[in-house]
This record gives sequence, structure tokens and C-alpha cells, in this order.
Amino acid sequence: MFNKGALTVCLLLTASPVTGREKKPTGEILDRQALTEVRSYCIDESDLSDSDRYIVDGFLKTESKPKRLLTKMPWKRVEGCASGSLDAIAAVAIVPLNRIALGARDPADPPLTDSRDPEAPIKVVLTVTDSSQKLLYRTQAMTLLQDVTSASDQPPLSRGTPSERQDAVYHAFWNLIEDIRAVRVATTK
Repeated sequence: MFNKGALTVCLLLTASPVTGREKKPTGEILDRQALTEVRSYCIDESDLSDSDRYIVDGFLKTESKPKRLLTKMPWKRVEGCASGSLDAIAAVAIVPLNRIALGARDPADPPLTDSRDPEAPIKVVLTVTDSSQKLLYRTQAMTLLQDVTSASDQPPLSRGTPSERQDAVYHAFWNLIEDIRAVRVATTK
């Protein structure tokens, strides 16, 4: 009985400070005030390859439907970044990662990761700048999809397949939306 009561008290004492704290942002917020003032944005895909642009366009089309991820964004998305009335530009970059090999390698072997390889491990970097190109926010994400067919004891690494790339883009925007919500809640207090 005493152990159960002591455990309950300990749990309550450790949980109460956690619930009162502001959630730490997932991304890097460089200008909180400017981020709260954004009302409209566009997606800059200029640095993406054709195949990555196709993936991001598919993501935007799918996730802009009612009750999907981008409808939770408090900003209005505008087609094309040429408009002068934009508050922010969200740039999406799909960056290939390099694998680190332990042990000796034959120098004649090809590199472990070639950035042109469509299945190279990747991460998505999402940056938000204002109309004057001042950086307001930056986050990065990797896919949460797991390759369950892998028999390796190595941790799974995003291979960069189209579904994994789209999943990583999803999580980058999820991070942005959650951080915008947190900033808005913190500024209204």
C-alpha cells in the first residue's frame, strides 16, 4: 500500500512541472514575431529535381484536401512565388545523405551514396523566409516509414523511395504547423 501511494505521489510531482512548460519547438525559429505575422505563403520548388518536384506536387495536391495536413496550416497558400503580396516563402529541399562505413573499403568501389541515386538516403529541409529572403524558420525531417523486410541489425535509414520522400515532406510540414501553433499560443499568453 505504501509503495503504491509513494509511486503515485512521485508521478504527480514529476508530471506537474512538465505539463506547465512550453513545448520546445521541433524546428529552429529565428524570428518569432515575424512568423506570427505571416498570413500568406508559397512553396518554392526551384531547387528540386523533376522527380522530387513531382513528389512535392503530389503531396501538396493530396494534403490540401479537406481535413488533411495543409488545411491545418493557419496560412493561406498562394500558387507561384512571383506574387509581390506574399508574407513568406517555404522552400523544400530533399537532401541526399552520406552513409558512413566502418572498416576498410576498396578505393575502387563506387561511393556508398550517390546524390543522383533516386533511392539514396535522404532528409527534407524546409525553410521559411519572408519576402526579403530573411530566414524565419528552418526544420528537417526524415521518413518514419520503416523497411520491415530488412534483415540487418542496422537502424533503418530512409532509402529515398518516392513514398519515403513524401513521408519526409509530410513530417517537415507537420513540424512547421506544430511550431506555428506553439508560437501563436505563446504570444497570446
